[in-house]
Amino acid sequence: MKEIMVISHKKIIRILFISMIFPLIFSGCMSSQKTDENRSSDFDIKIAANVTESYMNALVKGDESNIKQFCSSKLLKSPIISENEDLKIFGYNIAESNEVGSAGLFKIKVSRSDINKVFASLDQYDVRTSKEGNEYKVVETNDLTEKEAFRKGNSIRMRSKNNAATNLVLNAQGLPGYTFSKDDAANIDKLAVPKNFSLINFSYGGDSLAVSTYDKNSFIGIIKIDESLAVQSSSNTGGSDNGGNGQGSGGEDTQSQDQTGAKEKPIGREIVALDILRDSKVELMSFSPTEKFIAVQYSASNGNKGLRVYKIDGGDIIPFKFEDKYPIDKVDVIFSSYDKENLNFDVVPKSSGDKSVTDYVGKWQLNLKSFKENKM
Repeated sequence: MKEIMVISHKKIIRILFISMIFPLIFSGCMSSQKTDENRSSDFDIKIAANVTESYMNALVKGDESNIKQFCSSKLLKSPIISENEDLKIFGYNIAESNEVGSAGLFKIKVSRSDINKVFASLDQYDVRTSKEGNEYKVVETNDLTEKEAFRKGNSIRMRSKNNAATNLVLNAQGLPGYTFSKDDAANIDKLAVPKNFSLINFSYGGDSLAVSTYDKNSFIGIIKIDESLAVQSSSNTGGSDNGGNGQGSGGEDTQSQDQTGAKEKPIGREIVALDILRDSKVELMSFSPTEKFIAVQYSASNGNKGLRVYKIDGGDIIPFKFEDKYPIDKVDVIFSSYDKENLNFDVVPKSSGDKSVTDYVGKWQLNLKSFKENKM
């Protein structure tokens, strides 16, 4: 009888143990299954950032097919390419990224320039990237203009955000009279600086404006902007502003004085001369994301297209001269984009059948720390 009771007691303990442990095992399996399901549908901010960057690169190049590739079905219902083909994106910098729920929110500084008139804008471009099915897509974009710069008469003026008033940045008299070309290593022959404004472009912080002027030769410079000077100018001149978004036809700048004849103080506090290019015209100026460098695309009178990169501080050309590395009489060197600490560029043959430049032709990357090139 005692043996039977002992056996029954052991069976009861086993049954209780199994009944307790089985739900835990089952719950663990279910929990593991749910975790795996969640992981398979998790939002990855890194992938979203890569898609956003690819989308921006497609915008810079105006590549309609690639732009559509990264857009959500909702965005595809809107026009993809702007009718204003003259206003180009010359550069961008992803200033901030945040993961909110199942989407990535990216604040991007975008610099645009008009290639046919003296005008530039700096925008904050907000992009929301999320998953649409199994793919990451740009689902929403918003744009806010932060600054605009334009030619008025023989000067450059600037508007901040929605302000009706504009401020004088620089007039032609503020340009240097003569400067040396970076090709003149001995600094012997000073060249006259053209006074006709050409291409301009903002840095992403908005505190610098790249300026080029043209008249057979091209001058390139960086204007450092101090908007606090606008307050001083306003108090000194009574706050009058004769600005506007006109495109004057040259002559003396009539916008640098108020109605009382008091001279308006420019908010361009300093100009750094980068270079003067002989028999060439600037076609593009793009600040690096770090704003330590600026790439300048130019077209020479003989049809050659070249590229130069300068250091913002000091204005020196980097220790990599594209004209010395590539036979520019046979190939064109074309700016493509920035990639973290690298500059991407293309080398294109002038003649498709020229086999002598095969080793040069293709996509290249220049590291902006070591200044060494790498064929991609």
